[in-house]
Amino acid sequence: MEVKELISFKTIAEEGTFSQAAKKLNYAQSTITTQIKKLEKELGFLLFERGWDARLTNEGALFLEEVEYLLMHWEYSVNQAQRISKEEVGTIRIGLIESVAQEIIPSILSYLNKEKPYIQCDFVVGNTTLLSQMIDQNKLDFAICGNSKSSSNVKFEPLSVEKIQFIVNNPKHPLLCKKIIEIHEIIDYPIVIGEKSCYYTRTVNAFLTENNLSFKRVYNCSAVHLIPQLLFEEAIGIIPFGTSLGHEHIPIEVKEFDPKMPIGILISSKKGDYLSDTKQQIMKIIESSFLE
Repeated sequence: MEVKELISFKTIAEEGTFSQAAKKLNYAQSTITTQIKKLEKELGFLLFERGWDARLTNEGALFLEEVEYLLMHWEYSVNQAQRISKEEVGTIRIGLIESVAQEIIPSILSYLNKEKPYIQCDFVVGNTTLLSQMIDQNKLDFAICGNSKSSSNVKFEPLSVEKIQFIVNNPKHPLLCKKIIEIHEIIDYPIVIGEKSCYYTRTVNAFLTENNLSFKRVYNCSAVHLIPQLLFEEAIGIIPFGTSLGHEHIPIEVKEFDPKMPIGILISSKKGDYLSDTKQQIMKIIESSFLE
């Protein structure tokens, strides 16, 4: 049994077909097929049901869980050996929500440039739902985002609390004449907010539902950093606190609306024990950024 056979098996399970796995690993499909047949012969059971799509057998599904641990341990061992030789290489994949990306990414890049010049870092900026899914699919090492409760395969370490901010860009907006603004007073105005699956959008909608309220006109935008630029006339933008604003944007305070959303490190519950020293150091840098 060879590591490359285990990697091929895991990739087929992730990609769904032998052909897609072969393409991803830059193998001929016949090579992939031969590797799996060899692995099945050594194991004494079938890993996939025969057919166009690669559906795992019951034995294959059970074996996949163990293979993931084996490959993580193998990668961890290799990383440790590379660290000892002072020649650390590879790629770190980090997910971040928009409201923290601009503040955190420079410090990570500065550390890697000075201390780990052979390591590449890929950043994915998205909402909590997307980042959680990517962690589940092993496409990210960890993410800085909200607490995803939709998956049991991740664990969350809170670092800070994110707040929600209401803004307008019209100095003559009717709400600016009021000393106190209640939540029910904004529901008739056009609302520009993140996409429906966004952590903070779901928090806002949950608050409205609890109070038997709903917005009349809603415009969703997946790029949260663009929301301030999309405001028009009497529109109200709802964004995570910390989103970059221009001089023309005016924050408004809404009475008794202050849902606090925990922000922290989201990581696979399987992978947590196998983080390389470099990944652990980057997590410490991120933690320090929040403390500051």
